[in-house]
Amino acid sequence: MNQMTNPKHPLKAMSSSSYPSDDSRYWEAINRLTAHEAMCEERSKTIFNRLERIDGRLDTMSRHMFMIGFTIICSMAGLIVTLLLK
Repeated sequence: MNQMTNPKHPLKAMSSSSYPSDDSRYWEAINRLTAHEAMCEERSKTIFNRLERIDGRLDTMSRHMFMIGFTIICSMAGLIVTLLLK
């Protein structure tokens, strides 16, 4: 049954005077949009901060990997030179 033929439907039972006015619906929409913008701004800040921390960790890992690779290459070169000079 659709809402027009169902006499128990809440919209059918309301009189035209009990509908919210256009002004109140407008201001309710504005308030909801304002709240939504504030939530999105907060989420944006949180995501940005998390990405900054992740970027810092990746930079640190990259430096450590470079140092480990350099150390391994120098150690291997030292071993090769030592074996060749014997």
